[in-house]
Amino acid sequence: MEQFTSLSPATALKTDIHTHLTGAPRSAELIRLGLLHDLPYPAAMLRLAGIPLPDGIRLVEEDTRILPGGIAAPARGSPMIPLRSLPPRSLALLEAAMEMPRRPADGSGPDPFLLLERAYSVRRPLGAHPALLAGILESVAADARQDGVRHIELSASAPLTEDGEAWMQAAERAARATLASQGVRILFLATVNRHAPPEAITRALARLDEMMAGHPLLAGLDIAGHETNPTGDFMPAVAAWAATRVRQGLPAIVRVHAGETPCHPGNVRMALEGFREAGLPPGMGRIGHALYGVGRREVALAREIGAVVEMGIGSNRALGYRSGPGRSGGGGRLARLISAGVPTVLGTDGHGIYGTSPAREAVRALRDGASAAVMAEVARHEADHLRRVAAAFPAVA
Repeated sequence: MEQFTSLSPATALKTDIHTHLTGAPRSAELIRLGLLHDLPYPAAMLRLAGIPLPDGIRLVEEDTRILPGGIAAPARGSPMIPLRSLPPRSLALLEAAMEMPRRPADGSGPDPFLLLERAYSVRRPLGAHPALLAGILESVAADARQDGVRHIELSASAPLTEDGEAWMQAAERAARATLASQGVRILFLATVNRHAPPEAITRALARLDEMMAGHPLLAGLDIAGHETNPTGDFMPAVAAWAATRVRQGLPAIVRVHAGETPCHPGNVRMALEGFREAGLPPGMGRIGHALYGVGRREVALAREIGAVVEMGIGSNRALGYRSGPGRSGGGGRLARLISAGVPTVLGTDGHGIYGTSPAREAVRALRDGASAAVMAEVARHEADHLRRVAAAFPAVA
């Protein structure tokens, strides 16, 4: 297991702006909250986690459905089991199934992204449960505060669902409570799957406009999902939406997960070109990961428009994504981008599911090719981001 030393104030991170709500809370905390609220848990997800089912529970294939993005979920009416009725051994197995397993050194084993989808599927019945939302945000904020982090941005698909209005009202109440109790500010980005059909993305963006008009803590858009399609599939619609907001004087953060995998080397460039076409102000266009497909052209364009790159070294390593002569998980890329003048920060990508923290990400960066001077620049870019957010979204300041 990796050993992590404490960080000096000069290298500690102050933000975690690339993380996902369902992946953020620690697994043990999710189960604790589920037990506290006496929640049931789907038998189908216990089966997915490899946990023995209680006597008398029988499942059929139709008890599991697949959501967009490959996440599994229980079908309506499929068996539910009270969490309190599960033996300690089953709860321990459930906790482990909610985290990414350690990747073998030789890279063998199942496709890591399939393991990630399984972990999210097992987390979702608790992580997305509205009764746990306040407790989850309080827990995430407490973990952040312990690390010295004072600003988090959580991606979630819930704001764009049928119950999105009620969800955002509850989320904003909980976020304001955590600001008062923990001194940690939480903003939200609405997640849209990169594999959604164009018409579905257009509808989602229209819905996002409506939601952002009434909810100041909803700051923008996150295009996420397994990067097995070109960014060009959805970027024209995203750029057109962002351009309209820019013309209307309305703020929006737009993050595109690009360059996370080597599947489509042009994805980072297409995202940056979309940001430029939309006229997004500096810092409002963001690239998640950018580990692959970043050359001189992309660096120059990112620098020109002030796009921010968000690097997740822990998640890159867990998913087997490494790039460069030293097979860096991102620290070397971080150092090169910083040296080239590209605003670049670190994020956990969901600290609970990856078993990491902002402090651990900083240590990984230092061990993975970044220097203390590079980390000082990361801190400066974090401060720039906080100033821009305060200016663009005055209600959250």
